Amino acid sequence: MKLFLLRNTPKPAAAVIAFFTAIVFCVSCATQPQTKTPRAAQAPAQTPVQPPAQTPVQPPAQAALDGVPQVRLDRLARGANVCSWFRWPKSQTAEHFANYIGDAEAASMRKLGLTHARLCIAPRIIMDPATGAVLEERAKHVDNAIRRFHRAGLLVVVDLHNENREDEMNPAWQEAFVTFWKSFARRLSAFDPDMTILEVVNEPVFSKRESEWAPLNERLVAAIRENAPRHTIITSGPNWGGIDGLLKLKPLPDKNIIYSFHTYDPFAFTHQGATWTGTDVKQLRHVPYPADPDAVAPLLAALDEFPKSRGMLAQYGRERWNKEKMAANFKRAIDWGKTNNVPLYCGEFGVFPVNAKPEHRAAWFRDFGQVLREHNVGWAVWGWDERFGLNRKWENGKLTVDPVVAESLGLK
Repeated sequence: MKLFLLRNTPKPAAAVIAFFTAIVFCVSCATQPQTKTPRAAQAPAQTPVQPPAQTPVQPPAQAALDGVPQVRLDRLARGANVCSWFRWPKSQTAEHFANYIGDAEAASMRKLGLTHARLCIAPRIIMDPATGAVLEERAKHVDNAIRRFHRAGLLVVVDLHNENREDEMNPAWQEAFVTFWKSFARRLSAFDPDMTILEVVNEPVFSKRESEWAPLNERLVAAIRENAPRHTIITSGPNWGGIDGLLKLKPLPDKNIIYSFHTYDPFAFTHQGATWTGTDVKQLRHVPYPADPDAVAPLLAALDEFPKSRGMLAQYGRERWNKEKMAANFKRAIDWGKTNNVPLYCGEFGVFPVNAKPEHRAAWFRDFGQVLREHNVGWAVWGWDERFGLNRKWENGKLTVDPVVAESLGLK
């Protein structure tokens, strides 16, 4: 889909106005571009993305598209999650919501080579949990954040980033969330659909009740589609939105949907030393990548007091994680996409850097990015402002990012 801009013209007599209006209408209809129906995991082109001249308002009553326009897939080529603006803000002040990322920083993201931002928004920040009403003052800040990224030439994936598992399973909260998406999608429909994609919810889990996700997913997609008929939607499977969950998901009839998966495999490497997750990884240090039994053998003796951690590391070595193993893991998702003729997107990936050696992180990110590129799958690293990924910082007034991650992913 391409943008059409209207030019100002003089005000002629009424008859002339009618004559030229008819001509413009006919020419516009004759030149309207056709939507391209994507192949499975259709390739995001690695070409510069030009910013739109403005953010036009979408008319509310338009037919849904029969496929995801290629321009939107192109703009999903390389992205980063914006994690702390509307997800876990350090403060919930108007100053934070208005200025967490300014125009200069957004422009720097684009200059780095990113083509989109996945804007993570916790429902608790923007939704009344009892009624599903949109919290207007917060929503205005979200509107302004989207405009800021658009001015920089970045597509925005508006990600409703729920992490509350009790809410997820609560029927009352589910009803409120459906109500919320009806209003929020109507609001977001005012933004250029070639620059704004709506993601149903982050990483649905539905542990041991995975079958309950599909009907709720259908209701949420329907609520969005009714109110934003031309915007592309992203959704994912249960089980934390991973590849296993994707394989359990039946694609919906709506063709203007991209299917997402998140991957932090192999966990022993990406989460080594992490203190907030499973106990087995907490003791792991300097786990290598790529790996085989010989590579991990020197680390095993130090884990004799932690048999589960030792077993996890030994198993990781036996699995021989390298680019070929990574490609085989992705192949499960790629094959699902091809079978169902739908486009794919990897919305999160990264490595906890505290205990991983830089050269091992570099190899992992390089292999990850190359495999996705070989299979024409766009991505968003976790995150722009999280240390698992680019970990942007301001130092003495200068913006810096993790060079290991940026260089390994082919960014400038």
